[in-house]
Amino acid sequence: ASGAVMGVVMSFGVLHPNAMVMLMFPPIPMKAKWFVVIFLVIEFSAGVVGVSDSVAHFAHLGGMLWGWLLLRYWKKTHQIYY
Repeated sequence: ASGAVMGVVMSFGVLHPNAMVMLMFPPIPMKAKWFVVIFLVIEFSAGVVGVSDSVAHFAHLGGMLWGWLLLRYWKKTHQIYY
């Protein structure tokens, strides 16, 4: 389920890159595009380093990739459902 959520997060960041989002801890406002980029870097780094925290970091990256690919497909076929 977390991979699917990351696909939605990626899609939001692509569709609304300048929307402001607020982190819960620490409470820092940032643009959605930067949130996605930062989260992508953190997940990739944690996956490559092999942090043993029982989190499937590459599943998150896979969800982000599929969200991005699906969004590109929908944009190309003009079938964006939201």
